[in-house]
Amino acid sequence: MKFLVSWCLGGSIALAAGTAVWEMGTYKDFIGGTFRNVSLTRDGRLMVGPELKTVFASEQPLVWALARAGDGAVYLGTGHRGRVYQVDAKGASTLLWTAPESEVFALEAGPDGVLYAGTSPDGKVYKITPDGKAAEFFAPHSKYIWSLAFGSDGALYVGTGDGGKIFRVDRTGKGEVWFDTRQSHVTSLAVDSQGALLAGTDPNGILYRVTAKDKAFVLYDSSLAEIRSIHVASDGFIYAAAMGGSTAKAQQGGTTVSAGDIVISPVVQSITVTASESQAPPRPPEPPKQAAPPAQPQQTPVSPATSAPTPPAGFPGAQKSALLRIAPDNTVETLWTSTDENVYALLPQPQGLLFSTDDHGRIYRLEPGRQTTLIAQTGEEETTRLALVGGAVMAATSNLGKLYRLEQSPAASGTYESQVRDTGSVARWGKLSW
Repeated sequence: MKFLVSWCLGGSIALAAGTAVWEMGTYKDFIGGTFRNVSLTRDGRLMVGPELKTVFASEQPLVWALARAGDGAVYLGTGHRGRVYQVDAKGASTLLWTAPESEVFALEAGPDGVLYAGTSPDGKVYKITPDGKAAEFFAPHSKYIWSLAFGSDGALYVGTGDGGKIFRVDRTGKGEVWFDTRQSHVTSLAVDSQGALLAGTDPNGILYRVTAKDKAFVLYDSSLAEIRSIHVASDGFIYAAAMGGSTAKAQQGGTTVSAGDIVISPVVQSITVTASESQAPPRPPEPPKQAAPPAQPQQTPVSPATSAPTPPAGFPGAQKSALLRIAPDNTVETLWTSTDENVYALLPQPQGLLFSTDDHGRIYRLEPGRQTTLIAQTGEEETTRLALVGGAVMAATSNLGKLYRLEQSPAASGTYESQVRDTGSVARWGKLSW
C-alpha cells in the first residue's frame, strides 16, 4: 500500500507557489509507525493482522520468564518484586508466590506437575506446588540463575552467573557442577532431539552441546556477545537468538572471558542466507571455516579464540542481533540480522519462525521463503518470551509486564499510525491518495 500526501508551504504574508509530497510505499517508510492489529510485509504491504489480546496485566515492570503447564495454565516470573503469577486456560490470574529475592529470571514446569523457579540475586531454585507453597530446592551459591531445563533423565539443569556454571540437580535436590563453561553467564538452556544439553553463554556468545559431565562441544562461536534464546524444533533443527549486548555484560563491565579447554565440534560451517536491514539481495554463502573432517575425526581439546569485540550500540553498521539455524549435521545458517533491534525470544511454527524484539515489543515471522513480516506490535518496550499454549501464541512483555495472546484468525479491523511529519514551516495540507 502506498500513500501520497501533498502540502503547500507558506510564509507569514503569502503562500509559496510550490508544493511538496510525502510518499510512503516501502517497508522502511512504514516500519517507524504504530501498528494496531496491522501487519507489514517486507515488500511494504500493510494488511489486517491477527488480533492481539491482552490476557493479563501484572502491574509489574518486567516479565522475565514464561512457562506453560500441561493443563493449559501459564506461569509468569517477574521483577523487581520477585513474583510468580498463574494464568489459567480461561484467563483467570492468581498471584501464586512471592520470592524472598527480587527477580525471577527462570521458570520451568516439571514432569511431576510442580513449578520450579530460579531467583536472583544470590540465586536459589524453589519448588512451588499448585497451591502456592514453596520450598527451597537447590542453592548453587551463585549470584544469578538465568535458565532452567529438564533433561531426558528427569534431572533439572540450572544455568548460572556470574560464574558460568551448569548444575545438574536430581529429584531429591542434590546438585553437582555438570559443566563449567568458563564464561560469565549461562543465559539459556535447552535439550536437543538426542537428549544432549544445549547451553548459550555470555559474554563470548558461545553455544555449547554438553553430552556428559565435563564434556562439551562448541557448537557455534558467535561474533555477538550473548546467546539469549535456544529452541529445538520437532525436525531436529536448532534455532538460536544471539545479541550484541546484555545486562549481564554491562554488569561485568564488558569483560571478555576465555572459554577454556573445550572440544570443538568437528563440523562447523557458517552460511549467511539473508540480511534483514537491507534491500540488497542475499549474500552468497561464505566459504567454510574449516574443511570437512573424515567420518570419524579425532577430537582434540583446544581453547577457542575469543570473539571480536562487538561495536557499541548506535555505531553505524553495528550488528545488534542475529537468528541462527543449526542443522543436524552442525551446519549453521544466519537467517536474519539487525542493526536496530535485539531479539529476545523465538518460536518455530509451520508457517515460519516467530521471533520477538525490543523495538515496541514487536513480533515478526520469518517465512520459509526468507521473507520477514511484522506480525504484531505490543507497544511495550520488549516482548521477552514466546510460547505456544493450546494452539495459540502467548507473548510476555516488559515495561509493562503483560501477557498477550496472538489469535490465529485476523482481527476485525486494524489501524496504522505513521510517524509525525514536520513540514518545517507554516503549511496547508492538501490531498491524500493511496
